[in-house]
Amino acid sequence: MRLLNTTTIRLESPWSAPIYAILSHTWGGDEVLFADICDPQKPLPFSKKGFRKVSDSCERARQDGYKYIWIDTCCIDKTSSAELSEAINSMFRWYHRADRCYAYLSDVNVPGEPTVDFENSRWFTRGWTLQELIAPRDVRFYDSQWVLLGSRQLLRGTPLADNPELKDLADIISKTTGIPVEILRWFSPKSDSPLVRRRSRKAGLDKYEPIHALANYLKACGIGQIMSWAAYRFTTRKEDEAYSLLGLFSVNMPMLYGEGRRAFHRLQQEILKTSNDQSILAFERQFYSDSSSLLADSPRCFASSEIEQSLKDGPLLSGSMPFFELSPSPKAVDAGVLLCPLIRQGKEDNTRYLAILNCIYRSDFTSHPAIVLRKIDDKSRTFYRTPRSGLHRITPIDHEGWIEWSTVVDGVSNRIRYDLNKVYFETIRVYLEPPQRIFNLPSTVGPLASLYTPGMRIKLDIPELTGFSFAAYPHMLQVAKDRVYAPSITLPSWPKRFMGDQTPETNHLALFGTIILQFEGLGAVALSWGKSCVPERGDLSPEPFCAIMDWFKVVRASQDKDLPAFDLDSSALQSAVEFLYATNSWSWVSLLATKPDVRAEHNTSRMKVQCKIRTVEFFGRPLFELELSILPQGRSSFIDMVRFSFS
Repeated sequence: MRLLNTTTIRLESPWSAPIYAILSHTWGGDEVLFADICDPQKPLPFSKKGFRKVSDSCERARQDGYKYIWIDTCCIDKTSSAELSEAINSMFRWYHRADRCYAYLSDVNVPGEPTVDFENSRWFTRGWTLQELIAPRDVRFYDSQWVLLGSRQLLRGTPLADNPELKDLADIISKTTGIPVEILRWFSPKSDSPLVRRRSRKAGLDKYEPIHALANYLKACGIGQIMSWAAYRFTTRKEDEAYSLLGLFSVNMPMLYGEGRRAFHRLQQEILKTSNDQSILAFERQFYSDSSSLLADSPRCFASSEIEQSLKDGPLLSGSMPFFELSPSPKAVDAGVLLCPLIRQGKEDNTRYLAILNCIYRSDFTSHPAIVLRKIDDKSRTFYRTPRSGLHRITPIDHEGWIEWSTVVDGVSNRIRYDLNKVYFETIRVYLEPPQRIFNLPSTVGPLASLYTPGMRIKLDIPELTGFSFAAYPHMLQVAKDRVYAPSITLPSWPKRFMGDQTPETNHLALFGTIILQFEGLGAVALSWGKSCVPERGDLSPEPFCAIMDWFKVVRASQDKDLPAFDLDSSALQSAVEFLYATNSWSWVSLLATKPDVRAEHNTSRMKVQCKIRTVEFFGRPLFELELSILPQGRSSFIDMVRFSFS
């Protein structure tokens, strides 16, 4: 740790740990950097605009009896990534060990220029100054002319309170920042407190070293509450939103500038390794509603946090103590939570659950926040957080209640019901990010949107028929003897469903493909497949489907009177398929579509089509496989409909 000599304004590296002061400020233009003063042979940078701040800081510290002062602009060699990383991880400790911190408010009482009140200073809006406000034991505020404004707290009865006019600013600061007064007044140098008192005769000052005092105060606060203190603070670099909070949570991690929001995710993962405080999940997605991460993307997500850590007088349910434990994989956490299955359209949803967190609201110690988790599959206790559901408040009077989804369909609010009588405790694994095989569809439709669907492989069992032909949209078919394969594709733009007024609505099928099999004298059958979902209803995990239908019925229903029913090689095929999708996609999914691993049968007066649908893997990739059997039927009245039977 380099220190600035307050007399020579030169950098020194003392062998022992001397008593020193420290400066907290907001950066401006033309600051004095390490390269400007590291060489003692070079003259001091008097011409730099920031030099006056450095020299005035040294003068103030020297008058208070300090030989050394630490200033972040010039005491760190930021060209060295190793030194910068070490400094950022040590910053909180350096401020904590400082004997006094000078908070310099450069925009307060500026002669001849616009000025602001104390509580409106830019100093209170910066990310790094949060820890610089809390960590030191003695913080004193000065205006632009180094006039003393007051102290974070008065240290009465100690040599540090040597100024009888020193004003206690804790109440004003608490109102401005949202930080409880108890945190601002954490340092209490009483003679009977567990402090180690050390006198430095050379400096002529008393120095008190608290034993875990601040750490205990911070642990008493919930993680969500501490995050809320940083919600309205800003940093020049996005990564510093996380790095500036390391000391407040007593964690360390490497600096990786350029990673963006991932830095804040890494911070939360480090916190999860040492804390079981579930308030880390009690945040709103109002700023990043498209995120599907278990963790928050920014401290701003905690802006409206009224959450506190749970009381330590017992678990939420008898015999169930919620906990967090980082799993062996860094992609998930194991958590003990209270789960409540959600009820949708009168039926219990076996995929979505209300997870009641083990933390409380400051204004109501009996209410708990809850989030919505979605099960990845029915065979395991693995979940991920749904992206479009916010934080829900569970109160004692809401024994049964509703969860409002963030989207509506046809003007009707989408709500899911819960019944707290069904709550049970379970240890589950929650993914930090949904696995890659779970695709979340964006809420808007655009040309860049894409989603892959499994390919289709057909095993044919047909009698000796003449005039047998294939066609497909939008695939290129591969045919080999009794097998047909259509590879998976990505559409350049998504089709849209049309309502009665022909207004295009958001798609209900993610992707689809169609193969048409024509049999001379018998007719034609269309096989369609893909992944279906309804984003407006919060259904963001597309489900595979497969459908079988009478192709001639589709052609005759088309508004294109010139559409050739039998010319499967013509460009009109695309128009017919798109018309089918645009006008029938909703009924297509709800009535005709079947999930894989079922049997379907399609009958007309001319032929019977039997189909066994299943999902297989081909070198780790999902693939739809159909065993298709075509049988001629005796002539009778033409039945123009599709019928399914399942086994």
